[in-house]
Amino acid sequence: MIQIPKHKLKIIVVFATLFLTVVILLLLIFFHGKKSYTVTFELDGGTLISGSLVQTVTRGQNAIPPTVTKDGCYFLAWSAPYRQITHDVTIEAIWEYETTPGIIYSESESSNFTEISGAYKYINGEVYIGAYHDEKKLLGIKRGAFSGCIDITRVYLLDGLITIEEEAFLGCTGLAEIAIPETVTRIGANAFSGCEKLEKLTLNEGLLEIGAGAFANCTSLKEVVIPASVKKIDETAFEGCEDIVIKYAEAAEEDGSPTD
Repeated sequence: MIQIPKHKLKIIVVFATLFLTVVILLLLIFFHGKKSYTVTFELDGGTLISGSLVQTVTRGQNAIPPTVTKDGCYFLAWSAPYRQITHDVTIEAIWEYETTPGIIYSESESSNFTEISGAYKYINGEVYIGAYHDEKKLLGIKRGAFSGCIDITRVYLLDGLITIEEEAFLGCTGLAEIAIPETVTRIGANAFSGCEKLEKLTLNEGLLEIGAGAFANCTSLKEVVIPASVKKIDETAFEGCEDIVIKYAEAAEEDGSPTD
């Protein structure tokens, strides 16, 4: 029987241990690098044309964004990176409205911002108002901008808008639905007065003030929820809406309803 000297045995054990350690590390790196993650694409009302909305992607690899579309909009961007994935991620489509023709924009002293100052009376049906015009950020809808546009049926507004001024949609008798973005802080006096077909009104958190007669004589309105953020509602804001039920968001109930 051959006996290995003790000092050589120690060297063999050390090298064997180092070898096993290296192998284990390489295996860990290999399997760690091969770990897969789930990438989910959400369309925010859009329609899938091709591709997959839920993808399994190996760590460090790229997801393949699907091809999507949405009526009245163009695709702007995805909300998060889809390259070199290192964790489970949900990525939302960001849309920009294709602004309806016939809207007039004001000349602003600032090269970065603009407002809607008017609209041609022939505008009809669904009206899409984008967040930008000629790369200028839209901040407001000025007094009387859409007043008397009786054939508008629905208005789509994007976040970024801050004010809807007095009489902005006064007498738009065909308007049936509108959602006020959460960036809007003020709805001016008589802004929607006389919109007699208005049935669906969404007021989002962030709104601070509702002016006199803002929704006066909107006789088709049956219910509206006032966000907790609202601090002031004129007592005539819903004048003439005889069958309406006005509800206050929970936080507003706890702190007391907004003042008139």
